[in-house]
This record gives sequence, C-alpha cells and structure tokens, in this order.
Amino acid sequence: MPQLPDLPFGLEYAALGLFLLTVLVGVVQQFFADWIKGLLARVWGLVAGRRRIRADEWRRYRDWVARTYNRMELGFLRDVSVTLDEVYVPLEYEQDGRRIDIYRDVQNRRRTVILGAAGAGKSMLLRHSMVRWAAEPERFERVPVLVELARSNRDGRTVRQLIVDVLGRLDDEPGRRRRHRRARPLVADAEHVVDVTLASGRLCVFLDGLDEVVTERRGTVAEEIKEFAERHPRTQIVVTCRDAVYDGDLRPVFDRDIQVAGFDDAGIRHFLRLWFTRWPGSEAEHHASEWERDEESADTGHVVEQLLAELRSSPRVMRLARSPLMLTMITTLYEADAGIGPMLTNSRAEFYQQAVEHLLRRDRDLGRHRNLARYQAGHKIMALRAIALAAQGGRSQGTDRRVIGEAEVYDELARILPRFRLDEEHLPRMLDEIVERSGLLIRIDDNNLLYEFAHLTLQEYLAAVELADDPDRLLRLYRENPNRWRETVKLWCAGANRDSSAVVRQIFAGDDRDKLLALECVAEARQIDESLVSAVVDSHVRLLGTPVADKHLVLAALGAVVGNPGPIGQRLFDSLLRQVPVGGQLAADALVVLAESRRREAIGLLSELAEWKPEARAALRATGELAIPTLAARARDGSVAAVDDLAAVGTPAAAVALAEQLWAPDRQVAVRAAWRLAVLVGAPDVENELRTFDPTAVEAAAVAAKRGRSADRRSGNLPGAEWHDWLWAPFEPGTPIARTMGRLGWLILKSTDDAPGDLGEVDVRLAVGLLVRPGRFNGGEIPKELTEELDRTAHRLGHKRRLSGAFGEYEIRAMLELVTRREPDTARDIAVRALQHRVDGWRTALLASLPTPVLAELSSRLWAFPMLDADLRDWRTLTDRPEEPTVLTFLRNATATVGALVGVVLVGIAITRSVGTWIGWWAWGPRPLAGLVLLCVVAGVAALIVAVIMSADDDRLWIPVVVLLFSAIGLLVAGAPVAFATVAGWLGVEVTAVSSVALVSAIVVLTRWTSSRERALRNPYRALLDRVPTARGAAQTVIGRQGTGGSGPARQPTRTGG
Repeated sequence: MPQLPDLPFGLEYAALGLFLLTVLVGVVQQFFADWIKGLLARVWGLVAGRRRIRADEWRRYRDWVARTYNRMELGFLRDVSVTLDEVYVPLEYEQDGRRIDIYRDVQNRRRTVILGAAGAGKSMLLRHSMVRWAAEPERFERVPVLVELARSNRDGRTVRQLIVDVLGRLDDEPGRRRRHRRARPLVADAEHVVDVTLASGRLCVFLDGLDEVVTERRGTVAEEIKEFAERHPRTQIVVTCRDAVYDGDLRPVFDRDIQVAGFDDAGIRHFLRLWFTRWPGSEAEHHASEWERDEESADTGHVVEQLLAELRSSPRVMRLARSPLMLTMITTLYEADAGIGPMLTNSRAEFYQQAVEHLLRRDRDLGRHRNLARYQAGHKIMALRAIALAAQGGRSQGTDRRVIGEAEVYDELARILPRFRLDEEHLPRMLDEIVERSGLLIRIDDNNLLYEFAHLTLQEYLAAVELADDPDRLLRLYRENPNRWRETVKLWCAGANRDSSAVVRQIFAGDDRDKLLALECVAEARQIDESLVSAVVDSHVRLLGTPVADKHLVLAALGAVVGNPGPIGQRLFDSLLRQVPVGGQLAADALVVLAESRRREAIGLLSELAEWKPEARAALRATGELAIPTLAARARDGSVAAVDDLAAVGTPAAAVALAEQLWAPDRQVAVRAAWRLAVLVGAPDVENELRTFDPTAVEAAAVAAKRGRSADRRSGNLPGAEWHDWLWAPFEPGTPIARTMGRLGWLILKSTDDAPGDLGEVDVRLAVGLLVRPGRFNGGEIPKELTEELDRTAHRLGHKRRLSGAFGEYEIRAMLELVTRREPDTARDIAVRALQHRVDGWRTALLASLPTPVLAELSSRLWAFPMLDADLRDWRTLTDRPEEPTVLTFLRNATATVGALVGVVLVGIAITRSVGTWIGWWAWGPRPLAGLVLLCVVAGVAALIVAVIMSADDDRLWIPVVVLLFSAIGLLVAGAPVAFATVAGWLGVEVTAVSSVALVSAIVVLTRWTSSRERALRNPYRALLDRVPTARGAAQTVIGRQGTGGSGPARQPTRTGG
C-alpha cells in the first residue's frame, strides 16, 4: 500500500483532518442551518403524520379568494359589478365622540363581534380583508376563511364543517377543466388540514351573518360558535351580525362588540371619488381612448360635487347615504339612469321602489323588450313580492330567511299567474326572465334549485309591499318573530300608501325594543296620527340623560324625527332647545339629537355652544361639512379649538379651510392648522383638492394685513416670504400646493410649542423632510441594554450571526429588518427608544408618526452615528432614479482588484526580502530597516489575534487596535522602499515609477467617480421613503397576528409562509 507523503512542519494527517472537519461544520452551520432545519421539520412532519399544505394548494386557494371576493356583483343592477379594491372605504366606529379606525382594534383581539345596521358594510369589511390577504399573503401570519352562516340553515352543518367546505371546494378557475380532466379541490384532504391549522392558530375564521341564521337555529348556532371558540383558543374568530338582532348571544366568550359607524362626510366624499374614478368594468369601456379617460377624469370632481349637493339638499337623503349599501345604490342608479340622479327621494322605501322599477323596466326603456322582456314589469313586481314574502317566512316560520327552493317559487307564481291570465307553462319562462334580466333574484345552486334575493334589504322591502293591505298579518308575523320582521315593519310604514297609526300603536304597546321600533317607524311613516307621534316621541325624549339599551339607535331615530319638516319636527326641536341649558347627560344627549337632525338651525346653535361646551363641539364635528363655514369663521377669530374641529371633519373642503388658516394673523392658530393639515394631506382626496387651492389671494391679504399692523415697515418680515421652497420641491415644484406645503413646513420648523397630543400620523413626506435633516438629532450613544435586547429578539426570531464591532452597522440593519417583518410592534418600540433621547419638542411627535419600516431604517442608520449622511441636495433629488453605474463599477472593481493583488505581492516581496536581508539569504540595504519590517509584521499579527480574542465590550480593546494601526503604517513606510527597489531592479526605475503612478491614479479617479454616482444611487432620503408601504394592505384588514389575542401580551409568532 503506497505511503502518503510527510506533511511539512511535522503536521499529522489526523490533526489536519480534524481541522478541516471543524471548518466544514462551521461553514455548514453558518450557511445551511436553516435548510437542514427545514428538511428535518418536513421529515418529522411525515413521521408524525402531520400533513403540510403544499404551496400550490395555498396558491390555488389564494387565487380563488381573489377571484371570488374582489369582484362585487351589484345585485340591484344586472351585469354590473365593481372591483372591491377600487371602491372600498375603510370603516370606523365611534367612541366618546371620536371616530376610530376599526381594523387595529379587531386585529389585536381573538374574539370580536362586529355589529351594524343593514347595509352598514359588515360583510364588505370581511371580504376586503380576504382580498388584501390574497394580494400579499406573505405579510400575514394567519390564513383567513370566510364562512357564510346562512349556509348552516340548509342541513345544520357545524362551523368546522363549513370551514372544510370552503377549503375543500372544487377549484372553479376558468379554463382549469380544460387542463385537467377533473377539477381539483382548493386544498386536498381539507378535513385534516383544518384540524392542523386550527390547532396551530394559523386560521382566521370569519363567520358572516349570525342574523341570517333562522331564528329556530340561531341560539343553537351561537352556542356552537362559543364552543368552537373555546375548543380552539389560538384561532382568531370574527362574527358579524345586525345590531337590532344581536342580544349578547356570544358573551362572555366574545367580550368585544364593535358597532360600525355609518359614513361621515369624508367617507361619503371618499367613496364617491373612488366610484367615479374607478376603472370601467366592461370591455368596451376598458378599451376607451386615453383622451376619453382624461375627459372623464376632468369631469369627476364636478359629478362628485353635484351629487353631494343633491344629498345635502335633504337631511333625510343624507342619512340614507351614510349607509354604504344605500350610497352604492344611489351612485349606481345615478350613473345608470340620469332621471333618477337629480330626483333623489326622501324615503328609503321610495328609493327601493325606484330601483326595482328601473331594473324591471330597463330592457323596455332601452328598446330591447321585444327579444328579452316578454312579461310586463308590473307582473314581475307582483311575482317578486310574493316570492319575497315566502322567503321572509310569511308562509312558514321554518323557512330560511334568505334561501328559497324552486318548488316553493313555483307555488308562489302559480297563485298569481291566473290574475295575469297566464297558463302554468309560463312559470319557468317568467322565473328565468326575472333571474336573467333583473338581477333581483339570483339562482345560487343549480343542483338543488335554490334562489335568494340579491340583498336581504330588497327582500324585506318587497315583503313589506306585499303586506301593504294586510297590516294584521304583518303584526302577527312580527309578534311571532320580532328580529326577522323588524326591518320589514319599518319599510311597511315607509312604503305603504295608508295610515300606519294602528300598526305603530300596537307595536308601541310592547316592550322597550318595540317602543324603539315604533319611534323608528314614526321617523319613516308616510301617514300617521300626530297625537300618536307625540306620545311616541315624548316617551323617548324622557329617556334622554338616562342609561338605556341601544341609546345610539334612540338618538338617531329622534334626530330623524327632528330633521323631518312639519310641526312634529319643529316641536321636538324646540323641546330639545329647552333641554340644552340643563346641562349634564341630558343636555349631551339633546345635542347629539340636534346634530343627527342636520338642520341648519341646529348647526347654528351648536356652533354658538361649541366655544365653551365640549359636548357641543363633539356634536358639531359630527355634522361634517355642514359645520365648515361656522368652524372656519371661528378659526379666523382666533379659535384653536375650531381648527381642531375642522381637522376632525377631515374632508377635502375642511382641508382647504385649514390651508387658509396657515396665513392667519394669530400665530397659534396658524401653527395648529399646519399640524392638522400635515396629517390630512396624506389622504389622496385631500392632496388632490389642495392642488386646486391657490394660496396667492390668502397670502396677499395676510401680507397687507401685516403691513398695516407692522410698526417697522422696512423690516421685510412679511408672511409672503415665510415659506420653504425646498420642502415640496422633490414632488411638485413650482405648484400652488408646493407653496402651501412650504408655508406649513415653515410654521412647524419655527414653532417652539409641542405638537397636539392627538396628532395622528403626519404625512411621511413631510415628517421625513422636517425631521431627518442635518443637525436635527442630538448626540448620545444608544444604551447598551437596548442593543442587547435587539440582539436577543433577532436571535429568537432566527437571526444567526452574532453582533460584532466590525460589522455592527450592517448587523443592526439586518436584525431590525427581521424584527420589522416578524414583530413590527416590537421593532417600532426598539426604534423609538433608540431615537427618542436624541430629539425633543415637536420633533418627538414627528418621530412617533413615522411608519414602522421607515422608523426602523432611520434608527439603523443612526444607531452608531450622530447624524444622517444627507444634505439639502439629497432631499431635492430624492425622486430621481439614477441608473446604476454598471460599467464604472466594473472598471473600479477590476482596477481595485489589480491594485490589491499588486499590493499583496509587494508586501510579500518586502517581507521576503527583509527576512532574506536579516538572515543573509537575499541581502538588501541596512539590516535595521529589514528588522523594522519584520517587527511590524509580528506586532500586527499579534495585535490582530488579541483583538479577535477580546470581547467587543472590553475597555482595553483600543490597545491592540492602536498597535495594529501603527504596525500597518510602519510596514507601509518601511516596506515600500524595499519592495520598490526590488521591483525596480527587475523592471527598471522608469517603468516601475510610471506603472505605480498610473495604477494609483486609475484607482483614485475611478473610485471617486464611481462613489459619486453610487452616492446619488444611495440617496438616504430615497432609502427612507422607499420603505413606506405602497399599499396599506395589512393595515386595512381585521386579520390579526398569530401572536396576539384578547388584551394580553403578544406571543412569539410563527410564520406561515403565505
């Protein structure tokens, strides 16, 4: 057997093999640890029988969610649909007179019930959350599943079975069946997958429509939901229900109820702008010319203002528009039928009547009736009324209140066809025409022949019309099932062309909920006895100031009565005026009712009281844009509170009123307006409106006024010069909005006061521009404990590399990025604590308003440095997108590599020649110089070893660092002559000198040139603003993090991988 050659220096093969094995283990641990852990986890999952969901299955489910929930069919217009993302307006709830974003509240809890009236947007809230997840699943740690509880009416399926049905349904993607002979389920083995994901807390379960479960089963379903929640404590569950139906059925397991607020004026305007600027859905419109699209965009503002004027002209219509469903119907019919748009009615029932008639007569109006509309619209309305009554439960109380079978539909049609002198052979044809041409009735299951109305409210309206001549039957049905027939009774009073006094009187004789229904009927009734109205209203007026159930409904109904023209409304208005001076909760409730009425006299009264009565301020703000003229006048008179109220209204018109206050003579008012406008400008609607606001006239008036007041007219200290032209220069230089934003920034930078305590999120462009400037951060080091906390948190989340002094800046950034992705709240807390001691005054508010990714990026850049490497030129060019200097970088790198190799060779030559000189092997020059080279090499190596061994926190670390530095300098100074002389002996002095100068010059020139180009590419302001989320996907969903729940502390999250 051949022998291996001996190793030099007496080394053994066993020792060498052990050394190489140690190096290999270190490399594998550093670069392949995550891959190995993932492989072992997969193997363990197979061994333990826990099936993982494949990526393609989640992808199929995600694609199905996007197809199913993002396209919203408008049930009241056939063949018309919209994309939910294009028209969705975020919902809010009210608390202590303030409107609060609903999403964060739900995200932070595992058990939530969302309540609201019919059409309040509860289902759309869940659908939009599904759509946001499908768009960016990697941002979420839970997978949402939307379950319609009404489906449990058919066969009594449990919540778990309904979830399995959703995940296990067959993929209906168009074209898929052509690629596969048999359609595949979205998720294979859905039963097992549901068990695993429920146990791990990976699912977020949306249970939509508890009120749509038939009364006979609602209690059972509620108990089952509670048991399901207790069985799966880690799973987030959100339930929706109508507020009039929910009676605390899910308490105490579900301890958080959220009442969805209707749209305020800002929400209505936001919706209208989105609606009229959305991309058209039809193919023909989609291919419209660019010129036509531009023309449509130019008319959008006019259309929005025109429709808003229509709505404001009647308080009753405006109240209707605060419901997302009603506003959608109004805008849809406004587009589809110009005759309806300018003739908006004051009654909900009348509006439904116009909508139904429009849908059934549309083919005839468009001249298509000969081929498509064979039956008269009046006959189809009668058929729909009969079907609606049956679906509502008018024939049998066991009937599902949404779904009705085809056999029952035929029975209803068979009852009325003889009145039209039509034979039974017309049954299927009339039904098909209703389904296919009107869109009011939808065929939802071809296999089981099931139908439902496009929206429950339309079913309730048609059932009310069917019972118009039978009030006794209506009352009997209501007494048998109050929750199911409550809305139908209100619509009956609003739509029946007869005196509704008898019905209201009998309802009023019932319990508290019946009395509340009587009051709501009074607000909508066409004909009713005035003495009965007085009795109903007076009984509820006496409740003002007392704690009663459903008070918000009582106050809203009283407000509707006050808003009605006529003696009853005026008498109640006068009565409330007498209650206001009393004070206390009675006066506060009276002010809310006055605000709900939207009467001009009420607005005037609230504006007078707002100066000294907080309850009046809150009520005035609730009236929306109606309060803007009054608030603007008070702000001009020096009221800072009026500025805050304008900001609370929050509409584009309110933002313009705030912009005018930027040049107010009262500096306190101007500064407060600047802060408030800095928050509002982040809304696209507000920014668009401010682009049309020219501050020239306001500014000129302010200059003239200040000249008149100034004692030193030659000072030049005029407000016209008091603005920063650089602040908005990166975005829209030279425009009116640039001057407005420049004035806003000047006021904030000159301010010595703190920002408002309830500021909110300042627009990130303004926050970065005003805060992140040279000299704006105080000195000081990051506390050592905070760095250690970041290190521990990052390693807990999977970060492998330890924090070291040499690469601290890069490691800090990598760790903050990881924590921001996995635990954004933790990352935000660490970043704020890292920077808060370096800012003071109003800068603290700007720092707190930065989005978490921007805050993390900023703190990583300032973790070890006193200031950001940025100047005004960087700010002005932040929107530039320079090309990467690819060729220059290559040349620079190539030249630097050659230089580095030459340097290594020269150092090697110097060391070798010095050793040779010292031992007499290759003599050159004086031995002391060679000895100095060798001493520097030995000292440098020793210092490097000691520095690596020592802890980064050791106070004596500077000693080896200094030794290493002096050793390098000594080696360079002493070794250069040795290396140069040696190479010159080979190549000649001239060639060596010219080559050295050329190489050094090329390295310097290319490095400086490339660095200049890369500096523009690495603009720090651009890096910060690029971290701003382009879409508020995760923010506008109710999908919670896996590690949160209830009010307890967050647990460590587990990534789902989308």
